[in-house]
Amino acid sequence: MKNQICIIVLCLVLCSQVAADAALKIGKRALERNDYGTAMRVFLPIANDGNTEAQAFVGYLYEEGLGVKKSYPNAIIWYQKAGDNGFAKAQHNLGILYFNGIGVEKNIATAYQWFLKAAEQGLPPSLYMVGLMYHEGYGVIMNWASARLWFLKSAKAGYANAQFMLAFMLQAGEGGASEPLKAMVWALVSKKNGKDDAFAITIPAGMTLTTVELETAKEMANSCFASNYQSCPE
Repeated sequence: MKNQICIIVLCLVLCSQVAADAALKIGKRALERNDYGTAMRVFLPIANDGNTEAQAFVGYLYEEGLGVKKSYPNAIIWYQKAGDNGFAKAQHNLGILYFNGIGVEKNIATAYQWFLKAAEQGLPPSLYMVGLMYHEGYGVIMNWASARLWFLKSAKAGYANAQFMLAFMLQAGEGGASEPLKAMVWALVSKKNGKDDAFAITIPAGMTLTTVELETAKEMANSCFASNYQSCPE
């Protein structure tokens, strides 16, 4: 009898998960076609049932006022639910709201904690924000060595802003000796990822490199990019 009950409970759990996954797909398709009202109607029930991804989507819809009246308090409530359950994107979004004081009193220390939670799960924008906070001394003691480490993690995850900031620090010698060759490599990689202002690094770095070194940097940048950032300088 006990085994039969366990089997029934397991079946119910599995069926519930399958239904939630199906609802998520429907909600995401609605988002893709800008049918935000449908997306909210689909996400909300499974969010109420504890689905963390749906909770994050509901928070996003409230934050942007899509398919529902814009409400930062409601956005924060739903992001908090998802964030407390470990959903990295919701944790990052909470960090942004606290960092900028949007819909909530500005609290840099709280922002840092949320960014750190998401960064520890490897979310590239959060890795970058933790690096930025160490670079600028926002909510933490300024520490350029730590900033470089966090920027490097984000850069190797493909985040262009982090690639640019790492290049900047390498060129300026922040957190270590100036390394214009490495700076050039990361600046070129950031440009490949859409950083149009990478010239702010490539020009000064290029002035200190020989022609051979410039060609080497270009080859290293191409290799770094092609390897999905596995063969990049550290």
